[in-house]
Amino acid sequence: MAIHNEKMTYSFEIDNFSQRNTVFATPIFSTGSCNWYVYVYPKGDEFSKNMCLWLTVPDPFLRPLYWSRETFFRFVVVNPSNVNSSRSFINTGHVFNKGLPTCGFRTDLSLSELQEGKFLVNDKLKIEVYIGTIYAHGGLDPDVLPEKKKETVCVNGFQVLDSQVKSAKWIFETYPETALYIQPQDPQLKTAYMNILLRIYETLYNSPLEKLTESELSNVSKGLLDLAQAGFKLEWLREKLEKVSEERKKLSGYEAQAWELEKQLKNLELMMCNLKAEIKLKAEN
Repeated sequence: MAIHNEKMTYSFEIDNFSQRNTVFATPIFSTGSCNWYVYVYPKGDEFSKNMCLWLTVPDPFLRPLYWSRETFFRFVVVNPSNVNSSRSFINTGHVFNKGLPTCGFRTDLSLSELQEGKFLVNDKLKIEVYIGTIYAHGGLDPDVLPEKKKETVCVNGFQVLDSQVKSAKWIFETYPETALYIQPQDPQLKTAYMNILLRIYETLYNSPLEKLTESELSNVSKGLLDLAQAGFKLEWLREKLEKVSEERKKLSGYEAQAWELEKQLKNLELMMCNLKAEIKLKAEN
């Protein structure tokens, strides 16, 4: 029985990506009458030092003896700073069954490449899953999980997620000139630009200063340039970027001073230990 056609089936984000040393598993998600989940090795497995992505059928040994699912699929590792630089990993066909319930990729994306390629925003990586037509033979999931649909709300002519409404309203109420003269009118392109704007806003206004990196601030600068070229008026965000960058430099200076003081303190402690040892040795003699 053939089920489903190829469209984005599921997307997820991995927080604190660079700090993860163990496997990350998504919740179970459903397409058609089939449940799946994805697990990710951010820094590779025993055979690779690069990120690994695997699509898996849950509970393969609890299904009928000869169950199988044949499909093709792809993962998209999203680059939010430049959608055209997102990376796709495509499987042209695999038969999932009791003996082979998992299929995926040992990618060529190392942590440093993901960081340098600006895939990470606030140390968060987004991955999309696309599953094509499924030819299923037994082993369907009667208790299918409901497919979550992301509801969007129109704010000032832009479609945003429920979770983004508050931030979007604040931007347009505080700086109404922001999108008065934008050039793109295509809805999908407008949404893509709006997502970049909201990510920059979250980075500059809500990210803890001590967790911001030079790479992230560089991504913000590039994103502002892209938005400006599309017609957004963002002088207020440029000023915020300059302020945050200056504060981050001061904090880095304080951190360097603290490190130097700690180093000096350890040297003094070592000198004291040596001095005590000498005094004790002389007293014994």
